Amino acid sequence: MDNQSLYNHEISKLKLILNSFSDAILFESKDRIVEFVNPAFCNLFKIKFPLESVIGSNCEEGIIAASFQFKNPSKFIYRIEEIIEEGTLIAKEEVYLRDGRVIYRDYTPIIINNILAGHLWVYKETSQLKDKIEVNTSNTGQFSFEEIFFNIPINIAIIDSEKRYLFVNEYALQDANKRNFIIGRTVSEFFKYFSIQSDNYSTREEYLDKTINEGVVSEFELDGTNLLGKTCYTKTTFYPFLDNNGKVEKVIAYSFDISKEKAAEKDLKELINQYNDALDSISEAVVIANEDLNITYANKAFDNHFSLKEVEDSSIFNFITFKKYEFYKNLFSIMSGENDVVGGKLSDNNEWYNYSIKKGGLANENKQSGIVAILRDITREVNMEENLLEVVKREKELNELKSAFVNMVSHEMRTPLAIISSCAELIQMMLANGKPKEEIETYANHILSEVERMTAFMNDILVISKIEAGKIEFNPEAISLLSFLDDITKKSYLPWKDNRNLELSIRGKEKVFPFGIKMLRHILQNLLDNAFKYSANKPSPKLRVRYSDSFVTFSVIDYGIGIHPDDVEKLFSSFSRGRNVGNINGTGIGLVVVKYFVDQHKGSVSIRSRLDSGTIFSIKIPY
Repeated sequence: MDNQSLYNHEISKLKLILNSFSDAILFESKDRIVEFVNPAFCNLFKIKFPLESVIGSNCEEGIIAASFQFKNPSKFIYRIEEIIEEGTLIAKEEVYLRDGRVIYRDYTPIIINNILAGHLWVYKETSQLKDKIEVNTSNTGQFSFEEIFFNIPINIAIIDSEKRYLFVNEYALQDANKRNFIIGRTVSEFFKYFSIQSDNYSTREEYLDKTINEGVVSEFELDGTNLLGKTCYTKTTFYPFLDNNGKVEKVIAYSFDISKEKAAEKDLKELINQYNDALDSISEAVVIANEDLNITYANKAFDNHFSLKEVEDSSIFNFITFKKYEFYKNLFSIMSGENDVVGGKLSDNNEWYNYSIKKGGLANENKQSGIVAILRDITREVNMEENLLEVVKREKELNELKSAFVNMVSHEMRTPLAIISSCAELIQMMLANGKPKEEIETYANHILSEVERMTAFMNDILVISKIEAGKIEFNPEAISLLSFLDDITKKSYLPWKDNRNLELSIRGKEKVFPFGIKMLRHILQNLLDNAFKYSANKPSPKLRVRYSDSFVTFSVIDYGIGIHPDDVEKLFSSFSRGRNVGNINGTGIGLVVVKYFVDQHKGSVSIRSRLDSGTIFSIKIPY
């Protein structure tokens, strides 16, 4: 129960008492709304409306209407505002009415748990001051309020500033002899005389001392055992009345049996615990936040996913970054009342959630409420979906590779076979016609060239197959690189097929270190063959070798057709060729093998190219 509800609860309990007071009493809420007036108040200020119509009215508006009954209306209004702003006790402040009467005004701010809950105003006509709660001069030991309080079914007692009983009603103490005995005696004397054992006596004494010494309302709850041996609970309130000097003159004490409320509260807690246990047992993350998006509840699933340590002072912003624009856009549409329920998908730290948000939580004074969000972990489903998409993508790529392979094989095999067939027929005709050997050798060389081309193609296919099967071993050997390069260039590139010669240059001091000889030979021959093939009728390609402190660099330079920028990244994919190769023979798998062999040497490949100007392939291999 919050402070305001607690205050309202106490007001309802006091109505039975306050309606019988001869003093004019007005209770306002902290927001200046009338919550209670007694008949004496309406009589004093000549209010002709029914009490029920006054309850709930605005005091600020009512004061303006009532001010004309006072001698100085503007001063009366100003003083009311001043008293409320200062928030201090006022006792017997004189107020002058227009009809000549003089009345006294008392003001008490109602404080519950150190928070302002309302305002209490008490007005008394000067002629009535002798009717205040005080000991009768007769020897009856009775009080002017006894007839009112005596039969009310609430424990009521009046105690003076010395903690002596001035009055106890029958409901609080049914034994008449004990009631007569207690008058004029202290609480401790009463307990001691009748040998009453109470573990809660010190608590009562503590709160009574606080009320007397500080002039504030004190309230506390006590538990005990009734005649049937069952645990019972009471709630006691000490309410101070001040004298002219602002000192506590008397304290009215009243107690209520709250056993039923406690039992209901216990049942409610058990029910809440059951709901919490149920929420903690589900896999969905549940979080409740107030109108400021501060978290008021989170179940275990939310804690597990978002590592929630403290609910208090924690905001949803602490766990779901504000960068999640779509999530907060939906959330604020709920807060603004634009939507009642929203949902969507959210990613956080590589985890995915489906979420649903709706209005929920307790409404505040402005009738705004918070939100309830339910998040379901769909990370596994998303990963499976992504894996499936990856499989589909891979399947599509494999189908494309298969089509490219079939087309490439068809092209690469059909052309040399056609040439071989044609040359063979020509040779047969030339032999039948007795042509000279020299003419026949030309076509025989064509056949050998095409067979060599088909053999190289099949070798590339076999190499790719071995790479994918992991059957190619890397066996480095220490060699003299100069001798190795000299052997390659003399056998194949001095001259090449078109009679151009490779230009070889070496910089730096030679270092002997291990290479995979077959792999290095394949790398250089592939790049050099491409350099010659794609630069026909251009200056001769170059091979530059440079030694540095930590690696050797091979640069193959040509002045040919170049490579389109969009094709560079694709060159190391199987069956990929530049868009500008035209009718130049090629399989699109040579560079795949080159990249693999360079990786085996822990090296790297880089390409610089410009269309119609040439290309530079650079291979760096660390020692």
